[in-house]
Amino acid sequence: MTSLHPHVVTVGETMGLVTNDRPGPLDAARAHSLSFGGAESNVAIALARLGGRATWVSRLGDDPLGDLVVRELRAEGVAVHAERDPDRPTGLMHKHRRTTAMATVTFWRRDSAASRLSPADLPDALLATADVVHLTGILPGLGPDSGDCAVTAARRARAAGAAVSFDVNHREAVWLGRDARVAYLRLAALADVVFAGEDEAALLVGEGTPLQLAQRLRDLGPREVVIKRGARGAFALDECGGHDVPAVTVDVVDTVGAGDAFVAGYLSLWGDTASTLDRLRRAAAVGAFACTALGDWEGSPTAAELARLGAEEGVLR
Repeated sequence: MTSLHPHVVTVGETMGLVTNDRPGPLDAARAHSLSFGGAESNVAIALARLGGRATWVSRLGDDPLGDLVVRELRAEGVAVHAERDPDRPTGLMHKHRRTTAMATVTFWRRDSAASRLSPADLPDALLATADVVHLTGILPGLGPDSGDCAVTAARRARAAGAAVSFDVNHREAVWLGRDARVAYLRLAALADVVFAGEDEAALLVGEGTPLQLAQRLRDLGPREVVIKRGARGAFALDECGGHDVPAVTVDVVDTVGAGDAFVAGYLSLWGDTASTLDRLRRAAAVGAFACTALGDWEGSPTAAELARLGAEEGVLR
């Protein structure tokens, strides 16, 4: 199924986020800001801002952080399907900005509500309405049943006629020394499009050039592979060949969440008449725009804002 504005369902963890307001030593920080973040909800917000239909599926604690996440996602136009767990908390992360270019993120996610995501949390009726189901490599590493949750979501999506999007998004802190590669390979084989940084792709298929990495990943099963290269742009491979785009130049404030915005930009044109190159160019622009503000998702642009990126006159009067 396809549409001009695809319905994208994302499944995964979102956590409360505490950040020091001014860069510097933590023991000198007196003011902090409270927000939230998570790869899958970041993608959902970015899609909604671009005019798409986005739904986020997860579990949250029955606590104030859970209330914050639900309220803000709905305010951003994202539909929320999240069981509220009275026995397990919403996860929390703390970002310590030591300098404007140096940050350390600490996570408290063990035994969180999201760590208990399982196939039982997947609403079949919702998956049946999706054009795309988006998953990341974070989900299968969260808890005892989260790997089955990710694979089941992919299989049910394919059975319902939806495309499967998989962003490797490898996080050492999630896997805690466990081997993530087997889970990633399994999801890549079920996906229609795979996103990976160069290091992430090498984790799955060995070192190589962007073209070699994309070719090996595509041999696993997906029809499209996108290699995210940060400041060096991005490369995609489909049945028509390779497509390369440069990075979009912006004044960088915070790169956290840029990869999620990139994915949203790409998926926002899924099922449209847009080509892979069109999707790649939009992804690069949306990812770059997201770097212009602090936060995991706050910098993601609306479609109108995106159209102004690179304009000679920056002030709209």
